[in-house]
Amino acid sequence: MAKTLSEIAPGDHACVVMDSDEQHWEVAAGYVAGGLAHGEKIFYYDGGRSTEPLMRRLREDNVDVARHIRTRQLTVVPPEVTNRLWTLRVDELSAMVSQKVGEALREGYSGVRIAEEPTGTKHLPNGHTVAEYDRALQYSLRGRPITLLCQYERADWSARALDELCANHHIKLITPAIYDDGLLRVTRQGTFRTRVAGEVDFSNRHLIRGVIERELDAALRAAETSREISVHLESLRFADVTAVVQFVQAAEAFPESHKLVLYDAHPQLRRVMDKCGAAFTTQLSLRDRRDHDDRDEIDDDDADQEDWAEPLEGTL
Repeated sequence: MAKTLSEIAPGDHACVVMDSDEQHWEVAAGYVAGGLAHGEKIFYYDGGRSTEPLMRRLREDNVDVARHIRTRQLTVVPPEVTNRLWTLRVDELSAMVSQKVGEALREGYSGVRIAEEPTGTKHLPNGHTVAEYDRALQYSLRGRPITLLCQYERADWSARALDELCANHHIKLITPAIYDDGLLRVTRQGTFRTRVAGEVDFSNRHLIRGVIERELDAALRAAETSREISVHLESLRFADVTAVVQFVQAAEAFPESHKLVLYDAHPQLRRVMDKCGAAFTTQLSLRDRRDHDDRDEIDDDDADQEDWAEPLEGTL
């Protein structure tokens, strides 16, 4: 069965195969944010890809990361502890996770969301495979309001291994994109509303204007049309000057009936746009969806590590 992030529900055991970093953080942040919004406890097992991009994406999605870390509704298990967990026997790991889940439910959370990102290079004890660990974990958590998402990077696994892993999951998470080249990812957020994440350079800058022009064409042809074509830029981390010009020139080609609205452009990008004539382009509007707050940097990995390392004492 295929589901989107918004369709994930308690009890689901889902997997997703990812082809780019931007897709990874889109999925991870969306999964975590969904659980936080539903009052669930989140355990995120960091496989070593660095949680900084995850935290950044959550902040871009207007999630109060600092508060959820502080209240421990969101627990990020650091790589060194995650890797030690993989050295446990299957039954030991299942028992430990089941214990943590039970504690969270007794604390009053409506459910628990678990996210893991194992790699194909894990050396597991006793000849066990990741698929065996996954099946055991699913069995130990069945019948409880637990949601489990297994994130697999395609580059880390053989096609055969991915087939075996995905066969363990009754739900496959789908994450459609308009465009994804590993550097830039463009997704649809709604009717005539897109989101640009990653970096725009000489190799993909032509896509920006093409996407905007197709959105405008669809809007002009629609029976009940919006007068705004919206592009969200909160996750756009780099764009060269020529790419910025593409936004301005695309807006200059808009008819008077429609406007190109760019949301949450970073200050540096705004300055470049101003130099490229954005302020004099009547069909272009720059807006903030919300104020950015970069003060909620996370600096309590040690607390999470200590909490998870304690049950491991004597087992290694």
